[in-house]
Amino acid sequence: MICPSCGHDNLEGMDRCENCMKPLLNLDVPRAEATGGLVRSVMEDDLSHLEQEGSLTVSPEATALQVAGWMKDAQTGCALVLDADGKLAGIFTEHDVLCKMTGAKAASDDETVSTLMSRNPEALLETDSVAAALNKMATRRYRHIPVKRSDGSYSVTSIKSVLKYIAQEEW
Repeated sequence: MICPSCGHDNLEGMDRCENCMKPLLNLDVPRAEATGGLVRSVMEDDLSHLEQEGSLTVSPEATALQVAGWMKDAQTGCALVLDADGKLAGIFTEHDVLCKMTGAKAASDDETVSTLMSRNPEALLETDSVAAALNKMATRRYRHIPVKRSDGSYSVTSIKSVLKYIAQEEW
């Protein structure tokens, strides 16, 4: 790491500059005010800057087979399961279709989506940063994250929409 005070090239991980002894701690931590371009945008832009997928919403009583068909028709990787009050009860993803509807413990034709969905999924707010979505996707291995809008409705942010955002040429 280059010391901002004296310009000495220090070994990575050094706490102090070997030449002038100035502290080097936290200099490699990205901060929005000290960065530009993509890094700054990811840290400052909220999720409304992402291309939101049209969300497929279903009731918990819908059959898993029906919902899988609707997901295919809508060309989406997930369905948000909303209870009678319109609150997010779960998320049913293509991963659930592959892992829970096939194999030795295959779901029956009349099994409801509520038995196979991921309950109480983590949701972000529309005002959360793109960096927050990236963090959740990376650390929790999510491909789709529900986003609660200011009007109380939901949309879905996917890894695909985050990658499209990052791929913009204006950085």
